[in-house]
Amino acid sequence: MSYYRRFLYLMCASGLALSISSCKKKPEPQEVALEFMHAIQESNFERAKEYATKESQSVILLYSIFDGKRNENEREKIKNAKLKVVNHDEEGDKATVTILNSSVSSKETLHLVKEDGQWKISLTLESILPTSVPPGTMDMNSMSPVVPMDSALVK
Repeated sequence: MSYYRRFLYLMCASGLALSISSCKKKPEPQEVALEFMHAIQESNFERAKEYATKESQSVILLYSIFDGKRNENEREKIKNAKLKVVNHDEEGDKATVTILNSSVSSKETLHLVKEDGQWKISLTLESILPTSVPPGTMDMNSMSPVVPMDSALVK
């Protein structure tokens, strides 16, 4: 009789464990966006890649190069920034999340897509380039804008 009770106990325990693990909630787009931004804040690009699409991996690598060029004051400002989701929109397998970033006092909109059933950040090269620099005017060696000769002031 005790063998029967142990067997029954084991079956109930495994059934309970299985039901708990299958009820694990998948993160919402806003949660993924915040986790991604926190990883970027901490310059933890390996962790940031976990929240990004496969296509975005190379963009994160490039961003890490930009990050390496920052001075300590900029890094500290980024690290101490407060991040807050101010808007989110979900349509099928696509979502956008807008985050207020106190380090630059502006809103940043992240685009997400479902990849293998999980929400992932979708980045493009344009999404990480400074908005004040026109495309094709970055010196990739110094990571600073290049001033075209025709716009230089010559006296």
